[in-house]
Amino acid sequence: MGIREKEVLNMQLTLIPILAKTWKKSYSELSELFSQYDILSYIDVCYENYNSTGNQGIINDLEDYIELQGGSVN
Repeated sequence: MGIREKEVLNMQLTLIPILAKTWKKSYSELSELFSQYDILSYIDVCYENYNSTGNQGIINDLEDYIELQGGSVN
C-alpha cells in the first residue's frame, strides 16, 4: 500500500465516527449509506481537495454528493 492509499484510508477512518455522530446514524446505517452511494471511493477521488477543507466542508460535500444521486442522509 502506497503513501497516498494509507493517507486516504486514514481520512476515511477518521470521517466515519464524525459522520455517524453528525448524521445520527449507527455504524450499520452508515455502512449501508456508504455502500449505496460508494462514499469511500468518492472520498478517495476528493482526497486532495478534502485536505484543505474542514470537517464541516467535507460533511456538506458528502451530503451534496448523496443528494445529487437522489438520496438523503436523513
